[in-house]
Amino acid sequence: MRTALLIMLLLAGALHAREVRVTGDGAGQATLARLQSQIEPGFDQIHKKTGIADDEPVHLHVIAGSEAFTRTARADGVSMNAESVLGYAMPARRRVVLNLSGISERGLEPVGVLRHELAHLVMGSQLRVQRPLWFEEGVAQYVEGVALNELREGASPSLGAFSDLADLDAALRDDNRAGAAYAESREVIRLIVARHGESSFFALMKALERGEGPFDQAFERATGEGIESFQVAWLEDQEARAGSRLARFVGGMFWWFVLGMGALVVPLVWLLRRRRGQSQVEQWEEQEKYFPSDPEWSYTDDD
Repeated sequence: MRTALLIMLLLAGALHAREVRVTGDGAGQATLARLQSQIEPGFDQIHKKTGIADDEPVHLHVIAGSEAFTRTARADGVSMNAESVLGYAMPARRRVVLNLSGISERGLEPVGVLRHELAHLVMGSQLRVQRPLWFEEGVAQYVEGVALNELREGASPSLGAFSDLADLDAALRDDNRAGAAYAESREVIRLIVARHGESSFFALMKALERGEGPFDQAFERATGEGIESFQVAWLEDQEARAGSRLARFVGGMFWWFVLGMGALVVPLVWLLRRRRGQSQVEQWEEQEKYFPSDPEWSYTDDD
């Protein structure tokens, strides 16, 4: 009886297993196998962080060369600058495409980019309310959960603070500001969770899944706070984090300054003391010319 039950459970699992297809263009088999092994954990991560489940098929296409990725992106109708794209998702076709060349150039972990694009796939497939770009990208960034990628992205140069959520949206579409904007969009989602709790964030995601829009109204129903009020709180949080980063930078630079000054002062002191010694010897020699010493005076015999 137990054997039969176990067989039934295994068969049930096989029947409900997600259909996964992985193809590569110049990517090695080891890379493809590693990424394939991370697809299901990626969907689990999305469910854990957003409360949204997805068990639909997925096709992962991994491209090693930048030129091949650009050709594929254009064929798929990707309108953004393909050279700067690390990957993209096509929810209607249940397809995710990764640009290994771009990921490698940025020094990022491919698993994090995979999770990011899977999050876009899930949101595009499951959510029925139009979302602002800062929310869409923020959730995808929030889902990644790869420390290395966050450190790399945190090093992106920022062109100053974002004046409001609309400005953050615009920055995400600007190649010159996108690096800092993507990192900041993650902080916006983290603030929602920190300010209202994970349960409220899940409630918002579920409302969007059920089609209870528009977004601003769904946000207020789920969190109890209007989007304008939240924007004020985010701007204050952004300013506080900027001050904290500056303090850490100044603190770190202080010790480098101390070490640098030490490296300059020690040789300078040595040179000054050496110069002082040389000057003293020169002074004694000059005195000896005009006032020669009489060594016999010291050893004169009293007898």
